[in-house]
Amino acid sequence: MIRNKKGFTIIEIMIVIMIIGVLAGMAFQGFKYLQGVKVTQVKSKLAELDTMIEGYRTEVKEYPSDLQELIDGPSKPQLQRYWSVAKASSSDLEDPWGQPFVYTLNPRGSRPPYDLGSMGPKGDSMIYSPISQEVS
Repeated sequence: MIRNKKGFTIIEIMIVIMIIGVLAGMAFQGFKYLQGVKVTQVKSKLAELDTMIEGYRTEVKEYPSDLQELIDGPSKPQLQRYWSVAKASSSDLEDPWGQPFVYTLNPRGSRPPYDLGSMGPKGDSMIYSPISQEVS
């Protein structure tokens, strides 16, 4: 006797749910890996920016008041004579998530001389540059 079968068995439904779960787990792990790669990129870019800022200070004899000075040169007219070439490009001033790096010049003689970092992927966790993590 042949029965007209309609619908799915519980086993078939469980197999489909397991396949979807495995695929979702793989996608989540891939996403976590990509976020880890971006954090590594941020740390590398921050170290590069530290080098650019120190190069600026060596040439101009002062730290920049903001990161845009690495591109445009000193905002103080008396320091323009020391300026030769741009130390950075506009893409150097953004983290991998497209947000501008956060830069604050500390008072003269402070250690660290400035704070430089990224607000992270969600904008809620600061990732600092190597020089910004120094303490006296």
